[in-house]
Amino acid sequence: MSAFDNIEEDIRRREESLKARELKVRLKEIEKELDDIPSHSTAKHVEAEVVNEVKTRRLYKKATDIGKFCLIVATVIVAIRLATWIGTILLVVGIIWMAYKLFLESKSSC
Repeated sequence: MSAFDNIEEDIRRREESLKARELKVRLKEIEKELDDIPSHSTAKHVEAEVVNEVKTRRLYKKATDIGKFCLIVATVIVAIRLATWIGTILLVVGIIWMAYKLFLESKSSC
């Protein structure tokens, strides 16, 4: 009987070790599957007030940029008109001066 008991005990130990190895292999497979799962990027929840504040800041910045651009355009237009007026005045003064030199000054010296 002891021989049969030893054989049964040996078979039972082998079965237990086989189950333990199968369990370890299965656990390793599950861990590998978990490691292979693609992770998705997540974002922290932002409250609506913070989002509205950021949008308001962006809108304010855009408005100031547009205001600066319009101010620069208006300044350039005024500068061009001023330069045109000054150029016209200088041209008229130059023509008058030339006419004076040609016609009036020569008659006065005669």
